[in-house]
Amino acid sequence: MTPLEAAALVALLVLPFHGLVLWHLDRLQDPKYLRAHGIVVVRESAFQGHTKQIGSYSGHAIWEFVTFMGMTYRFDRVARPQDKEKTGPGEIYVDPGLVYVAA
Repeated sequence: MTPLEAAALVALLVLPFHGLVLWHLDRLQDPKYLRAHGIVVVRESAFQGHTKQIGSYSGHAIWEFVTFMGMTYRFDRVARPQDKEKTGPGEIYVDPGLVYVAA
């Protein structure tokens, strides 16, 4: 096998994987796709905005409504930190355990 054939073989194997990764990254930019799955937000600074504070939990403000990627979510409940992987469709989990649902 010549070096040119080896390079072509590597490109043939890598390009489909690269395209798949780019396709998946594009889907993560779509708010509708994210809303269909649970979202875990690590920093409150990821929110585009919020309404009035209705309480606090573990030193973090509980906002009545938050805006994430142009979509509005309302506060629903407090969850245990180990349950963040169980965040369902239309929900946002915010550390330390605040759960917001699609409004």
